[in-house]
Formats: sequence, structure tokens, C-alpha cells
Amino acid sequence: MIKKLFLLFIIIGAGYYYWTTRPISHGPGIVAPDAPVQRDIPKVPDISYKDFTLDPKAEIQLESRILSIKRYSDIYTDLTKTDVVFGWGAMSDEENLTSLFVGQEDRTLSLKIANPPIDPPEIWTHISNMHLIPSTEEISDKINSLRKGHIVRLKGYLVDARSHTNVWELKTSLNRTDRGKNSSELLWVKTLTTQH
Repeated sequence: MIKKLFLLFIIIGAGYYYWTTRPISHGPGIVAPDAPVQRDIPKVPDISYKDFTLDPKAEIQLESRILSIKRYSDIYTDLTKTDVVFGWGAMSDEENLTSLFVGQEDRTLSLKIANPPIDPPEIWTHISNMHLIPSTEEISDKINSLRKGHIVRLKGYLVDARSHTNVWELKTSLNRTDRGKNSSELLWVKTLTTQH
């Protein structure tokens, strides 16, 4: 009897995990048409966050589709645990995503293109990997609940970060066209909402 109950709990737990983490499908069509909007800002006071100092560089607002999401345990985890690859325009169209592999490795966007549905330069200018820093516990909970396929609306600052304890710095990218190791945005998230 106990074994059967245990097995039942495992099945229920596995089902719940799958249901709450499964990718969200939208079908063909662009679901996030607009590119992120970035604005230069006058000097904003540094933000103190845990053992870090954040230096705001620009204001950003976006509505984009999550193409990949990864949670890390590394030197940067206390600052930013979650990285998200966002796509907009043609890269929010599910039809264009079926022949692409979008992933993340070592805090960097990984993109494998077998039969590109659109020109590769357009792919790269409609996609970005962002390190998310929650400004509140509520935002942190929302980030923890994000799934591949979510349409996310958020506002915040692109920031450079300096660690007080480990004596390292992490700088944000300020454009959507760079690639490689230092091309990710470091984003202090002030507001975040999702839709399926």
C-alpha cells in the first residue's frame, strides 16, 4: 500500500513538474513584433543590491518571446541566476524556430542553424541573451516561473555590476548586434509581466 502511494505521489509530482515547465506553443505567426526600445539616461545613482554595486547605463523596455531559458550555479549566481534568450520580429514566429536550435552555454547564446528559414543576419539582430537581476522578491518569483515560449513584457535598466566580495566586474552590452562572450545584456528588472 505504501509503495503504491509513493508511486502515485511520484507520478503526480512528475505530471505537475511537466505541466508547469513545459514549453508554450503559439502556432505560426509573429507574436512579438517590436524590437526592444533602449534609451540613454542621465547619470542615475548607483543601485546597491546584496553585495554588488550596479551602475545603470541605459533604460530598456521590451515585449519578446522566450526562446531559451537557463538557471545557473556559478560565480555570478548571487547577482543573476537566470539567463533568458529573447526573440522578437521574425524570431518570435514559431514557424521560423522549428529549424533552429537556440540554447545557452557558459552564460552565452548558442545558436545552431541547419536550414535557416530567414537570412542569418536577420536572425542575429532579432535575438539576445540577457542576464536577469530581480529588483524585488515579487520579480524574483516571476523570473523563477518563466518558461520557454512565454511572451514577456519588462522594463528596467541595463547595468554594469561590481562585486564587493569577489572583486570582479560584469559589464552589460548596449546593443543588439554584437556576438560572443561579452555580448549579453545585464538587466535590472523593475517590472515584468507574462502572457501565454
